[in-house]
Amino acid sequence: MIKETLQHLDHGFFSTAALVLFLLVFIAVSIKTCFTDSRVTDEQADIPLFDGSRDNS
Repeated sequence: MIKETLQHLDHGFFSTAALVLFLLVFIAVSIKTCFTDSRVTDEQADIPLFDGSRDNS
């Protein structure tokens, strides 16, 4: 039953929808990256190097 259902589906819509979704997410991440403050980027870059307690000063 599932095999017959899948044979009758048009897969062109799914490939187009996947491509559009990928492009929208890629553009959104690119825009967010461009407008992120460099201070925030530096803080995020230091996360792997963080080794213990954090001072909130």
